[in-house]
This record gives sequence, C-alpha cells and structure tokens, in this order.
Amino acid sequence: MRIPNFNTEEGSILYSDTVGRQIAPRVGEQLFQSLRPTLDNRPNARILDLGCGPGTLTLPIARLYPEASILATDASPAMIQLCQSAAAREGLNNIEARVMNANHMDLDPNSFHLVVCNLAFPFFARPDESVAALREVLHPDGEVWFSVPGRETWAEFFAIAERVMGDAVRVAKPFLAKFTQSEHLPGSLRTAGFTVEERRVKLPFHFSDGPSVLSFFGQLFHLLDYAPEVLREELARAIESAAPDGFTMHYEAVILRGIR
Repeated sequence: MRIPNFNTEEGSILYSDTVGRQIAPRVGEQLFQSLRPTLDNRPNARILDLGCGPGTLTLPIARLYPEASILATDASPAMIQLCQSAAAREGLNNIEARVMNANHMDLDPNSFHLVVCNLAFPFFARPDESVAALREVLHPDGEVWFSVPGRETWAEFFAIAERVMGDAVRVAKPFLAKFTQSEHLPGSLRTAGFTVEERRVKLPFHFSDGPSVLSFFGQLFHLLDYAPEVLREELARAIESAAPDGFTMHYEAVILRGIR
C-alpha cells in the first residue's frame, strides 16, 4: 500500500477523483457547519485556508460571506489552479489563492482572524512547528479550525480485513500512520497555547457488495494491490457474508477548534 503524493500533478488529479470527490466535501461540510457561528459573528473576517485543495472549504465560505477575505493556500500548484478556476467561474472576488507549504508559511504576524484546515494536517511534514506558526499569524482573539480522520475511520472494514488477512493487514501501516498523526493534533494545539474544543461525527459510506468496497480502497490508496486475487476474493466474500444487504462503514471526522 502507498500514500499518494498529492503535491504532484498526478497526485492532484488522483485526489480530485477520489478523496476530493468522495470524502473531503462531506467532512468539509461538517467543518463548515461548525464554523458558521464564528463566521456569523465575524462576517468580514480575514481567513487563511491551509491546504485548501480545489477549494472545498474556501468556495462555500466565500459564497456565503462575501465580506470575508480569504487566502487559500496549498503546496500543490495544480490544486491552486483548480481553486482559482472555480472561483473565477463563480465570480468570487474575495479569494486569493497562493502556492504555500504549511512548513514554510510566509505570512505577517497577527494577520488573520481565522485559520481553517480540512483534512490536510495528517500530511504536514512538521506538524508541531506548523501549528505553532499558525498561532503567530492569528489575531490575539483568533481561532483555528481543523478536521482530521479519527481512529475509528473504516473500523468496520479493518475488523473484517484483519480476520481474513491476519498479520498481512499491517501493510496498511502508512495509511494508519495518518490516523496516528491526527491523534497528536489536540496536543500540538495545546502545546502551542490554544484552548481546544473537539467534536466527533461518523459519516456513513454504503456499498452494495464486497467488490465495490475493495474498488473504493483500490482507487484511494491501492490498499490491496499487493494481495493475490484469491485473497481479494476471500475478503470480498467475507464482507458480503457479514453484510448481505450491503456494507456500511464509517469515516470518523474529528472537528477541532483551537482558541488563541
């Protein structure tokens, strides 16, 4: 199994076709709804969207809060191009999109009221340093909002996979490592001086049969590329045996609010 490099053009296309289409919008909607009371109180806020992708969170904020000023940043030039193109199509003039790595943020101190980050934190190379830097770019009464995957994400699938595959399921270690990094975020926020609030929600993903589940993971992270066909077939049968009327597994979205 491998984690794609979403910063490359090829990786950006893969992201848009998979995570960007199937997961990020649903998690982003949860983050957006959590943000709404804060945005309602600060409709003209200066906002940093860190790891904006194709504008999953940037665009709905810009639409609903036209007086807000949004800087959308991403390490991938292809993602920034997608965000800029979408903003131009909709005539949104309150968005500036800029290529920027979370590890090297060239931003003025105290320049933002709000920082948002939808599912990008697990891919930060130096997460503690990035979180500390975010505190510096915030106004004294600013806030950061993150969404990250929780440890219970896809738990229903992994329970069956471990039963069928045994120790071989550890091939998913790079994937599971992203959950581990996510678990460090509350501590990173507190170490940086934030007061932290947390909300968790499980989002259901339903599949008609076992092969469609394996196809989902194959598209996302090539999870079972290494496995022989006979093992994939056994896993698909096990999924269908456990859920003959269709298989539902859940993405655990963790919404974190950091108050400066």
